[in-house]
Parts: sequence; C-alpha cells; structure tokens
Amino acid sequence: MTNQTINTSRRRVLGAAVVGAAALTNVPALLAQQAKPWRLGHQYNIDHPMALGALEAAKQLALKSNGRLRIDVFPAGQLGTGKELVQQVSDDSLDITIDGPGQFGLWQKPLTIFEVPFVARDWDHLVKMMEGDWARGHFKLLAENQNLRKIGTPWYYGSRHFTTNNVALKTAADAKGLKIRVPESPLYLDMIRALGGAPTPMALAEVYLSLQTGVADGQENPLPTINSNKFFEVQKFLNLTAHIVNPMLPLISEKKWKALSPADQKLVTEAFEAGGVAATTALRTLESRLLGDLKAKGMTVVESDRESFRTAMKPVYAKNENVWGKGVLEQLQAMK
Repeated sequence: MTNQTINTSRRRVLGAAVVGAAALTNVPALLAQQAKPWRLGHQYNIDHPMALGALEAAKQLALKSNGRLRIDVFPAGQLGTGKELVQQVSDDSLDITIDGPGQFGLWQKPLTIFEVPFVARDWDHLVKMMEGDWARGHFKLLAENQNLRKIGTPWYYGSRHFTTNNVALKTAADAKGLKIRVPESPLYLDMIRALGGAPTPMALAEVYLSLQTGVADGQENPLPTINSNKFFEVQKFLNLTAHIVNPMLPLISEKKWKALSPADQKLVTEAFEAGGVAATTALRTLESRLLGDLKAKGMTVVESDRESFRTAMKPVYAKNENVWGKGVLEQLQAMK
C-alpha cells in the first residue's frame, strides 16, 4: 500500500466517521463545538469486518451522544503494529484499539488462554469462557495494572486456518521444517514449534511481502483476513485446520474510561456492542462464501486432519499451565 493510498484511505475513514455522525445526529453546530475526538488505531484493512465494526462503533457513539463523543479511526496499521497499538493504549498515548488475547495477553498473561489452539468448542463456548468469573477477574487486573479496559463482549474474528505455498498440510507432521508467520505473541511461537516448524513473528502488514519473497513459507489467519490481505496471490494451499476460534476486543485507556460519567460509559459500551454485531455479522457472511471464492482464485483447499493438530498441541498446554493456573484450561473447557 503506497503512502498516497494510505492517506486517501485515512481521509475516507475519518470522513465517514465524522460526516456520517453529523448526518445521523443532525447537529452540525454541536459537532463543531465538541471536545477533541478519541483516536482508535487498528491494523485491519479498510474492507475488513473489524474495520467496518470500528466505523460502526464510531458512528453509533456520535449518534448516541448527539455528537458530544467522537472517535477518529486510523486503519491498516497507520499508527503502528498490533503490539505497538496495545502498548500505546497502555501508555495512554492512544485512546482505543482492537486486538486479540494473544496480543493483550502479553500485558496480563493468563488471558492468553483464550487464543490457545482448540481451547473452545465453538464461538458461543468461547464467549461464555470470556464472560465468566475467572476471566472477569483477569480483565479487572488488566484495567487496574495496565490501563487496558475491555469494552463490552468479544467480536468474532473467525476460525484460523493455515495457508502454505509448497506443502499441503494434510496432517500436523506436514508442517515440520516450514517457516510459518505468526503474530508477535509467545503462544503462537509455541504452537508452531510444537508442530516442528520455525515460527516467524511479524506484523500483519509485513506478511504479504514475506510470503512473496519466501521469508515465510506460510501463515495462519481466518478466511476474511486471508482474502482481505490477498494472501491467495502468494499461497497455493488453504489448509482447513480451524485450530483457533479467534476473538477480538476493543480496548480503551482505563484513564479515559474513568473520566467518563456512568451514563457516558454506558453509551460507549452500547456503541462498541453495536460495532461488534456489525463486525461479527459481516465476518460470518464472508466466511460462508469465501471458501468457494478462494478456491476460484486459485487456492487448493485441503481437508486437514484436525485431530492430529489437536494432539500436537499437548506440549503447548503443558508449557503454559503455570501461566494460566493448574487446572484452569480443563475448568474453562468444561463450561456448558
């Protein structure tokens, strides 16, 4: 993406958030008088469901507050990588970001459990885990100790699958020796090492070029991310492993949150709940058709042996048990 394209995208996104809010609230005079907007930075391309959800949250907040509370959205890693964005919110130099447990779990390590491979049976099970007493306690610590407050319930990011260029992953053993790009999270490094591969951590914006040049042999992400980032142009095999049901969470500076009145906190929560519904709905719609689309774009779809991947993850569970707490994985998986 060129600088000109990024700047154009940024103008469009910011314009959509502010102009859309003005049209809906019909209070242009008030919009001109309001306080400085919050900044929300994320790493997703502007056509990705997470980006659409962020814009919907911004629009709804302007609507619900009659233009008093506004958000400017900076997509596609304009303000930094995922890890950098979470750090900026923690430092109170950025107001809001959206990321997953593998990332914000670096600031409250037990929360990484919600991005461990095969932790949940399905999306509803994962949400129940993340809204339970154990999780609430750790999210409270994340806010108190790291200035990172989660807003509302999780957003659905999709089920993650591996893509590869030269080797189809029919079983977990086929990943041995491959250089696999992963997010900058220790849990993902453990996952690839357990498969006998070489983990190659990097920001999402760097992945396409790394796959194109052979720096990495493969990567893993949900179907909408694979499509949005055009990985089908540089990857041959789409290996259906569904090894992680992936949640995302909006995170706001706890200092900013505490400065709000209870009524405004409710407005912010409601706006991001609406953004989450929009993102989740769009993502599920994409997932339902993207398998065929990616196949039509030239990818070979592989029905991987998921049980072999699940079995290969046992060392990951054993290594991280001291991080999550003894018996916590089993306790969460047993939730009905």
